[in-house]
Amino acid sequence: RYGLIQIPAGGSNTPFHADLDLAQTRMTITDGREVFSKAVEMMTACSRDALTAARLRPQDLDRFVPHQANARIFDAVGRNLGIADHSIVKTIAEYGNSSAATIPLSLSLAHRAQPFRPGEKVLLAAAGAGLSGGALVVGI
Repeated sequence: RYGLIQIPAGGSNTPFHADLDLAQTRMTITDGREVFSKAVEMMTACSRDALTAARLRPQDLDRFVPHQANARIFDAVGRNLGIADHSIVKTIAEYGNSSAATIPLSLSLAHRAQPFRPGEKVLLAAAGAGLSGGALVVGI
């Protein structure tokens, strides 16, 4: 359902401007349980598609770097895919949900903690407002 997560302002329909009501810039979630279910379903499906396109299996991955919106969501996606918990990069406890920056921030922090090695295979997956999402596999 498109209306589960919304941010009324922004984008081409309602561009940001000086007189914009700040309430229009806030994200609203209409049904948290359904958001959880749909986000897990979508991120799992996108991740499977990315793995298929890369001709890889989940056990071929070195790390999984999910969008850090909710730990329960990315833990469930990891379980659905059969990715070992130690392979999931988790930064939400320290940094929260930093919106569109969660994956780049998590990549940077993961590299600082344990530098990426040539040949590593990393799955990136995200879900966002409007319940859009995607995933890709990166070869380092």
